Amino acid sequence: MIKLAMVWRCPNLHRAFDRGLITVDSNYFVVTSKHISEDIIHTYSLNQLKGKKLILPTIQQYRPALENLEWHRDQIFKG
Repeated sequence: MIKLAMVWRCPNLHRAFDRGLITVDSNYFVVTSKHISEDIIHTYSLNQLKGKKLILPTIQQYRPALENLEWHRDQIFKG
């Protein structure tokens, strides 16, 4: 599991999200792009995040809106 705040506060993860290299599905699992070219076994590989579930805030209003995540998957993510 990955803390949601880690994605937004970590510059590398935030940049990967902004550039469409990672996204989050409707069940809050991380999805990685097939266009990532990296050493998969490296400790900080983005592909290490694939399939990990985000740890969400307990208060619903602080969770990312599913419609925003859907927009990101459709418009930004490089599946």
